[in-house]
Amino acid sequence: MAMSNFNELTYRVLENLFVHVEKLGLPLVILAWLSVFLGFIGMCFVLRKHPMSGKWIPSLIVGGIALFAHLLDYFITIRLCPTLSTEANPIWNVVVERMGLGIAKWYGFTGKVLLSLLSFQFFAFYLIQRERLLPKKAKGLMDFWNKYGSAEKGKSLLRFRNIINFFSFLFALSGPFYFYIVFLNSITDEKLYMALPSMPAAGFIYLIFLTLIYILGNYWKFRKRNK
Repeated sequence: MAMSNFNELTYRVLENLFVHVEKLGLPLVILAWLSVFLGFIGMCFVLRKHPMSGKWIPSLIVGGIALFAHLLDYFITIRLCPTLSTEANPIWNVVVERMGLGIAKWYGFTGKVLLSLLSFQFFAFYLIQRERLLPKKAKGLMDFWNKYGSAEKGKSLLRFRNIINFFSFLFALSGPFYFYIVFLNSITDEKLYMALPSMPAAGFIYLIFLTLIYILGNYWKFRKRNK
C-alpha cells in the first residue's frame, strides 16, 4: 500500500513536469536531439586522442547492451501504440504534434541509437580515465578513495576530473535501466503495476546500485593492479 501511494505521488510529479516540458515545445525537441548528436561527434574527437587497446571489448559490450535495451523499448512502444497517441514521453508528443508521426518515429529511433553509441564512448572514456585516476598506493578502501584521482597531491576526492569520470560511468550504464521500463510497460495488471517501484523510484535505486559498483569496481581494479 505504501509503495502504491508513493508511486501515485511520483507519477503526479512526472505528469506536472511533462506538462512544463511540452510547453517548451519544438526548441527543446531540437536541442535534445542536437545535444545527443553533437555529444557523439564530440566524443569521437575526444577518444581519437587516446589509445583504445584493451578498451574495445568491454566498451562494445556496454554499448551493445544499451542498444538492445533502447531498441527493445522503442519497438515495444511502437507495437503497443503505433500512433504514439498514449505515449507519455513529452518530447515525442511534441514531435508527433508539430512534425508528424513519421518524423517522430525517426526522431525516436535515431535518438536511441545515438544514446547507445554514447554509452559505448563514455564507457571507453571511463576506462581510459580510470587508469590515470587510480592511486599508486593505498591502505584500505577509505584511503583508496581519499587518494583516488589525486595520488600525488592527495587532496580532495571531489575534483572535476573525478566527477567527469563518475558521470561517464553512470551515463554508459544507464542503458540497462530501460529493461525495467520495458517490463513496466508490458504489465497489464494495474495492481501489480502500482505495487512495483515507479520509474523514478527504480531509477534512484539503480543509481545507488551503480554508485556501489563504481566504488567497488575501481577498488577491485586497484587491488588487482597492485598484486
